[in-house]
Amino acid sequence: MSVYFMHLIKLSIFLLALIVLVPRAEIRRLAVYGITFGSMYDVIGLTIGHLTNVFRWINFGPFGYGYLPIDSPISWCAFYIMYFYLLPKHKPLVYVFPVSGIVMSMIYSRVLVNLGMFIEPNFLLRLANFTFWFSLATWGYLKLNKYIEAKHRVC
Repeated sequence: MSVYFMHLIKLSIFLLALIVLVPRAEIRRLAVYGITFGSMYDVIGLTIGHLTNVFRWINFGPFGYGYLPIDSPISWCAFYIMYFYLLPKHKPLVYVFPVSGIVMSMIYSRVLVNLGMFIEPNFLLRLANFTFWFSLATWGYLKLNKYIEAKHRVC
């Protein structure tokens, strides 16, 4: 099997997990957050990685356009929908959740490198990227969600 198909297998796993874990109404509600904090950040990050030649996806063959694979932005969108759905409401756990996401993303990116799907930056650059990404996404989601809930209470 060509390594090209690993991208589609990865995407299928993320979408199947999304469908199994998150109710349809919540997928609709959280999709805008997943697109914003998952897909958009991923595309911007991959563009920066491509322009600086620091990191990039490889071996996606016909399943991509230019330097962007089809599966990556969609997979990150699905991931962040699940992440926000499962994000705890209580303060101490809200801090543990992003740290867990950072650790799992570091492990996952290493697996992608081992599969020959990604060329990664050094450890510290990866750690800084995932720390910034998860911190921004968690903080942004909590602030936007709080604002929207307050606005609905007023109406």
